[in-house]
Amino acid sequence: MICLLVLFIKLFDIMYYVLNGYIEINSKGKAFKIDGFHSVEVENDIFKINQSCKIQIPTSRRLTNTDNYPGKSIQAPIPFNRGDKISVWIGYDNDLKLEFDGFIYRVNYKTPLEIECEGYEFQLRSPCETKTWKITTVKEVLTYLIAGTDITINENVPDISLVKYVIKAGVNKLQALQELKENTRTECFFMGKSLYIGLAYTIDKGAIKYKLGYNTINADDLKYHNADDVQVKVKAMYVKPDGTNVEVSVGDNDGQEHIVKSKNISDLDALKGFASSVLQKYKYSGYEGKIKTFLQPYATPCMKAIIEDPKYPERNGTYYITKTKVVVNRSGGRRDVEISIKLS
Repeated sequence: MICLLVLFIKLFDIMYYVLNGYIEINSKGKAFKIDGFHSVEVENDIFKINQSCKIQIPTSRRLTNTDNYPGKSIQAPIPFNRGDKISVWIGYDNDLKLEFDGFIYRVNYKTPLEIECEGYEFQLRSPCETKTWKITTVKEVLTYLIAGTDITINENVPDISLVKYVIKAGVNKLQALQELKENTRTECFFMGKSLYIGLAYTIDKGAIKYKLGYNTINADDLKYHNADDVQVKVKAMYVKPDGTNVEVSVGDNDGQEHIVKSKNISDLDALKGFASSVLQKYKYSGYEGKIKTFLQPYATPCMKAIIEDPKYPERNGTYYITKTKVVVNRSGGRRDVEISIKLS
């Protein structure tokens, strides 16, 4: 088991934390635990469908069968295969958090042994039969794509109508999902086995407090933006089958215009919501960038980061977390927390 002593010194108090964790793999109906690893790297991003995890383990590793204890050491290559279920648990003092839940995508036989993993989007890599709808909805297309998988759909799928929608021949389900994301100009990403599709910044998975310099390592990558200094106008357009346009604009009338086109969003309110979500990416007062932290406090995309800066109070505020990257190795554990748009 990876085991590192982490030392925190605050005034005259000395606190010791032990970094540990394990990897669990289910292969052909048998569950195994790997009690140690060289490194783990996990990325989650609300602007990407794919979740990624890369693990390096020693070429000889002690495995624990959940039905047998103690386990036995075996020599890699270990009996794991593409498509096996895998989860990664890491934390301090055995207070472990599920950092990744997905499937083995590829095993690279080198030293140390490297395992590349994907989230539940892996289950969409199967072929997809071509299909045409005269009129349909985003939810109906999603239901068609995830049939036969363990994937669930978020409850609040936007009510977007699709006209003459076609899944082309020769694509797999993951490629069809990527096309649906692009055609509807929505964000689409996984939270475990739950698939979310809709406008950005709408999910609330809770809040985490950061006091810069206390429970963070570095915040030098935060950059300030003032909304008044940025004049932006977003025009969203939908072209009807007869060639006429449905248009809606939001933002500053005299601002730099960004035109976004939707092939499928015809409802005026949905089109306005789409334009507003694009505008938020360009125009807000506050910080964006990333904070480097330890593994705790735990954070994941769609959480709110409540930032307090004793040195620069103007940085204080609540921001939306859009991306996290976790890196754990023999040097310790770090979590990069990327923020965007100021909520309050």
